[in-house]
Amino acid sequence: MPQKSLKANAFLNTLKTVLTLFFPLITFPYSSRVLGPDNIGKVNFAQSVVSYFAIVASLGISTYATREAAKVRDNPSLLNKIATEIFLINMAATIVSYALLAVALVFVGKFDDYRLLIIICSSLIIFTTVGMGWLYQAVEDYFYITIRSLVFQVVSVVLLFALVKTKEDYAWYAAVNVISNVGANILNFFHSRKYIRFSFKSNFEIKKHLKSIFVLFATTIVGSIFASIDTTMLGFLSSDSEVGFYSAGMKLIHMVNGIFPAMIIVIFPRVSYYFASGDEKSILHLSSKTVNFLLCFSMPIAVGLCLLMNPLVLVFCGGKYIEAVSVAQTMCPYLIFSALGHFFGGTILVAKGKEKQQLYSLLFSVSLDVVLNFLLIRGYGAKGAAFATLISQVVMTLTYMLLLHDFIRRLSIKFSFLQFFLSSLVMGISVCFVRNLFSNLILQIFVPFVAGVAVYATMLFVLRNRMFLEACGDVFRKFRKR
Repeated sequence: MPQKSLKANAFLNTLKTVLTLFFPLITFPYSSRVLGPDNIGKVNFAQSVVSYFAIVASLGISTYATREAAKVRDNPSLLNKIATEIFLINMAATIVSYALLAVALVFVGKFDDYRLLIIICSSLIIFTTVGMGWLYQAVEDYFYITIRSLVFQVVSVVLLFALVKTKEDYAWYAAVNVISNVGANILNFFHSRKYIRFSFKSNFEIKKHLKSIFVLFATTIVGSIFASIDTTMLGFLSSDSEVGFYSAGMKLIHMVNGIFPAMIIVIFPRVSYYFASGDEKSILHLSSKTVNFLLCFSMPIAVGLCLLMNPLVLVFCGGKYIEAVSVAQTMCPYLIFSALGHFFGGTILVAKGKEKQQLYSLLFSVSLDVVLNFLLIRGYGAKGAAFATLISQVVMTLTYMLLLHDFIRRLSIKFSFLQFFLSSLVMGISVCFVRNLFSNLILQIFVPFVAGVAVYATMLFVLRNRMFLEACGDVFRKFRKR
């Protein structure tokens, strides 16, 4: 199978991610106003509960399967064999996950008021397994993934406006949230025949996969706990309204934060291949470009969001969610550290076969997060949970960087970092100035955004940032060809 263009893959996957972020910009302002903070909080609590059982079903297979399938994607018989073995392991884990969920629904009293919502949200578990998303990452079929996602997102938007009309329709809201994923994963199962044919007659070698899978499973558990522990602990230690405020603030942060893993996911199979072949020059070149890309976008976005968060929350969530402003502003630096953490921990350490180091770093950070949540949530609610998440993410990313100190030292990023930092600082001053010229909320968002982009790009040009100049050169050459 010929290698596909990383630029094309990155564009398609980023486009898919942007579309995924765009649709909530349409749906969340509507649903937040119709349902209110309490019912939004209920749905988010149910989703966070289901996420723990989804961890059991996933078993850390996605990362491992992507890495292993990418290695043999040019050999159809080996790809069929590995895909069948991994699918069987995944299905067994899914059955165990549903058994545990059934026990929890019976014996955990807190879940009584959320039972229907939890059952609705749990449909994602089986369909994620059937969807085999790891296969499409391994073969780098991002065109299919992008078109498929767009179609089912449109369907889910139509259903949201058709079914969610009053605050009592929160169960329909939960159902609509899972429909785009369920439909896409069903289609995945049938489309997978383009690449694999399940074979149940060969001699399976299940055991050889288990050691690596269980290490990554532990990593997935800890990582997923880190992603949802704040919402869960808010549900137990605070009120549904605080969960709603936290969810609204984090929704805005995660909508933006999802852009960065879009590129990292594309790079992971290629980096794994380079490490396996010992191509150190290509590893350093690709890693330097990736880190510069992450810094180039995450730093100005974090600054801009922080300065424009008040009008953003008022426009997209409504005045009832004004408490979410401070939550989201606290989390803005999270964008930078999360992007770098995804790359250094989830890509470089795993590609190097250092899964255990990633696991230990995650364990320490999650433990810190839990302690900070207990200390801060009772007194500060959603704001305390946000601060706990930020500090824990910073510690996690810095730990990854310490573990990869020798590797990072050889990357060409130091001078670019200073350029991005200075440009973001000047951009922030301009955004703050322009924002104060308007009273209209839409103008407070749009005009400073345009001004900020222009100032940031100008600063990078003046400072002669290499990546920016190369990108401008590529665009200019394409226009000349036309």
